[in-house]
Amino acid sequence: MTDRLALIVAAPCLSLLAAFGPVSAQGLEGAGKPNILWITSEDNSPYLGCYGHPQAKTPHLDKLAAQGIRYRNAFSSAPVCSAARSTLITGMNACTLGIHNHRSNVPVPDSVVYYPQVFRRAGYYCTNNSKTDYNMSIGGKRAGAKAVGWHESSGKAHYRNRPEGRPFFAV
Repeated sequence: MTDRLALIVAAPCLSLLAAFGPVSAQGLEGAGKPNILWITSEDNSPYLGCYGHPQAKTPHLDKLAAQGIRYRNAFSSAPVCSAARSTLITGMNACTLGIHNHRSNVPVPDSVVYYPQVFRRAGYYCTNNSKTDYNMSIGGKRAGAKAVGWHESSGKAHYRNRPEGRPFFAV
């Protein structure tokens, strides 16, 4: 069962990383890899101009959406933000791990791989601006930023703090 969980988590992450080319054994090669900025917005449904809302005035987000990737059929995997974050960080449905209740603190198996860990192994500098309520505990402690693989996680975390020439993954 442990190997199956690891495969379920790793498969989507590895598929994503396959687009970035081969990863070194050391995980420190960054040349030629794209920087990734993941913009997360909660509790606003499709109320953005780029999704056709007639009253939304979001010119900067609309321009960014026109130049990047915009998902037209994306849905939340959970009804509350912390459970949805738990699903995103693990690549698993929150109910699978029992982390679907808001503000819970459920132990997860050691075999679970978190996407910042996958990006770190691929040589990325990973930052998160404070979205760390994951509803789980790792090693008996509430899951925090370092436990799931972020280099930095705070209101002051920034991709500009990365080493020179290293690609970034910023949320």
